[in-house]
Amino acid sequence: MAFNRDFELNEAQLEEFLTNATERVRTSENVDLLSDLNKLFKKNVPLTVRKYVIAYLLKEALKHYHPFNNRRDRFDRNERNDRNDRNDRNQRQRQERNFRQERTERAAEPAETTEEERPRHPRVEIPEDQATSIFISIGKNRRVYPRDLVGILIAIAGIDRERIGDIKVLANYSFVQLYTEDAQTAIDKLNGYDYRGRKLAVSYSRQKSDSEAAEEATEETSYEAESQNEYSAEAQEMAAEDAAAYAAAEKAAADKEPFGMN
Repeated sequence: MAFNRDFELNEAQLEEFLTNATERVRTSENVDLLSDLNKLFKKNVPLTVRKYVIAYLLKEALKHYHPFNNRRDRFDRNERNDRNDRNDRNQRQRQERNFRQERTERAAEPAETTEEERPRHPRVEIPEDQATSIFISIGKNRRVYPRDLVGILIAIAGIDRERIGDIKVLANYSFVQLYTEDAQTAIDKLNGYDYRGRKLAVSYSRQKSDSEAAEEATEETSYEAESQNEYSAEAQEMAAEDAAAYAAAEKAAADKEPFGMN
């Protein structure tokens, strides 16, 4: 039988409509109301044409039917997308506000730098006629560097950084140039001071000659060799010399006499 169709029949849409209708009847519709409507339908529609009337009503219903689930799904997806977009925008805005706030706070605070970033303190040059060198019985083998000696001279001896001159750190001892009026203070404060598990011996050191300076340079080279081969004969000889220098320094500190390298 041919129909004079004024709409395009969509079997998938029809199936979905009937499935949804069946589910609604089973779960949510008012059964009493549906029963009353069914009685009125039978009363007013002859038995011979009921199936066609049902088909007609179905056709009219399909004209205005929009799949509920699809519409709901689209709504949910759109809602989720909108919500995610709003969350993303809010998060970006918070991040931008936090960044601006941190940048403002950093600009308002004094600049902080790490030890590696700080510029080196300019070298202090003490006039020769005002300078005195002191001996300190600790060196590179205890991982001591000029900055460490500057630290204890400032913190323990109370000497200003601007009054600390040249510093020479060797394998087992060091030499620091100070203003003459500060030398005795440094010796008094540091001699016997427990530094990294070792009591320091601190005393005066006489002015080095050119030959003594050459000896220090030789010992510095020997220290590097010791790091590579601690059991070598050269390393043993250097250790013996250092031990002798240390003993001499301790005696000089005890007698408060100038200490010199021989």
